[in-house]
Amino acid sequence: MATEGLPTTAMKNVEAIALVEQELHGRRSRVERTGEIVARFFGSLRFVAAHALFIAVWIAGNSGLFPLRPFDPYPFPFLSLIVGVEFIFLTTFVLMNQRDQSRRQEHWAHLNLQLSMLTEHEVTMNLQMLQRLCRRFGLGDTAVDEEVEELAKATPVETLVKAIEQSRDESDAAQPSSVGGESR
Repeated sequence: MATEGLPTTAMKNVEAIALVEQELHGRRSRVERTGEIVARFFGSLRFVAAHALFIAVWIAGNSGLFPLRPFDPYPFPFLSLIVGVEFIFLTTFVLMNQRDQSRRQEHWAHLNLQLSMLTEHEVTMNLQMLQRLCRRFGLGDTAVDEEVEELAKATPVETLVKAIEQSRDESDAAQPSSVGGESR
């Protein structure tokens, strides 16, 4: 079994993640589920083979290779119409599926952010508690290290976000932009 040797805590995490995935999967509407099924089929080798066979039979049948009267002679305008309409529906289903995947990714990103913020808070509290214990038991002035002092303070998330955005803006401004393959 794949879970042998896996720590109990890790197994609990795997089960919790599976439950969240099942909940997200169950929340999808009928249209989203149908769109996913259709998009999955369109992205399969079976669809490619069926499509290639259909087009080959269509072209062969309308080129006089079968004892049938061609109903869509070369350049096969009716086939082009069918493929064009199919493309519209295929694109719609793929976009619906991507929207669903994007929503799922946003959910997980939000969860990761929440867990990271909680972890940062817990680590800060642990550092503060260790500093107090060191002082109480007279283990020397371990808090002299500026980095430890800094890490023992809560991280101002809003300020951190602004600093990241400013850094990105400065980086983007320093990058030469190109339009049509030419630098401006």
